[in-house]
Amino acid sequence: MAEEKEAADPGRRLHVTVLLVASRRALDNALEELGFAEDDDRVIEHDGRLAFLTCTHDDDCDDLFALISELSSRGESWELQSRIDTESGRAVYQSLARHRPVEAVDAAVEEEAEPEPGEAAAHDVESGEGLQALKKALRRIEPAEAFATIRPGRDGRVTARILRRGSRRLIASASASDEATLRGVLREILPNVMLDVAMKPPS
Repeated sequence: MAEEKEAADPGRRLHVTVLLVASRRALDNALEELGFAEDDDRVIEHDGRLAFLTCTHDDDCDDLFALISELSSRGESWELQSRIDTESGRAVYQSLARHRPVEAVDAAVEEEAEPEPGEAAAHDVESGEGLQALKKALRRIEPAEAFATIRPGRDGRVTARILRRGSRRLIASASASDEATLRGVLREILPNVMLDVAMKPPS
């Protein structure tokens, strides 16, 4: 019994999202040099810069480290931002950059807003019916005309809102069990559409 009490707590696995953030020019050049596809769903827009995203649902971090190595060899500045989802509605946000101390904040997660009255429900892209409905809603939309925000929802799922650039009018919304699935589906339907992922605590 004593040995059982002294046994190390195995802990629990948490979902982690990491962004490698750099200037658009620097990351574009590194991606091109390493042969990444133009419509890679892990490349997103972030605070006016470009970022490469990886999370717990990806197989490994090889591509992330390859990009860090390429950026470093070119003498470019870059930053790592992470979001560790600790419990429903909360996360630890961490930032690591060369010219400032490492930072971490435990804060509430910026969740997706409740749908407006009369707004259609989000399409579940993990069902055949939901996926087809989303494709139909976006069939006449050009990627350059839209962008998508991806946020955790109150039900434990992840929600994306596809908005028109400029007017920010809602075109459609979609949901999935994880960010990686949602990113892949959106980029399959709208190649090169820019994605916005919550990586900072709410102001």
